[in-house]
Amino acid sequence: MKLFAAIMLPARLTGDIARVQRGVTGARWTPEEKLHVTTAFFGEVDEERAEQLDRELAARPLPSFDLQLEGAGHFGRERARSLWLGVAANPALERLNAHCKAAAGRAGLTLEKRRYKPHVTLAYLSSTTPPERVVAFEKRASRFNCKPYLIDEYFLFSSHTKRRGGNLYRKEASYPLLGRSL
Repeated sequence: MKLFAAIMLPARLTGDIARVQRGVTGARWTPEEKLHVTTAFFGEVDEERAEQLDRELAARPLPSFDLQLEGAGHFGRERARSLWLGVAANPALERLNAHCKAAAGRAGLTLEKRRYKPHVTLAYLSSTTPPERVVAFEKRASRFNCKPYLIDEYFLFSSHTKRRGGNLYRKEASYPLLGRSL
């Protein structure tokens, strides 16, 4: 099964995000209930390693922290492939990402070497999406900014491919973030 660790977004924020998700031909918008910030992508993991990963993620509780979304952009060089909202620089989120990577290593998993770029994926784009619609969206969404909100838990999800539509996500485990960092 494919596994990833992520922070879910509060309902009050996903409603604000849903109002931004419009105006781009060929966009397959992420449903509100699937909006999240990935903290680590583990890829295909067998059941034994998944159990080891779960134990490693739970072994060292981390402090809670505030998170803020701001700005927008896209991924893709030749053509835009997806749209995203950015996450304001956050050392606590970077520490959570490092914790997830270290836990994966202790569980015997090898992660991709790509630099961590925290974001919320808003949409995946078709090959026929007009570039000018992407530019117009980014101009409009670049002003997106939310108040910081408390992150006091993160989750381990499995991702299952469906024949139609987006993948099915299932919460496999939750990990509380305790107290506040100073």
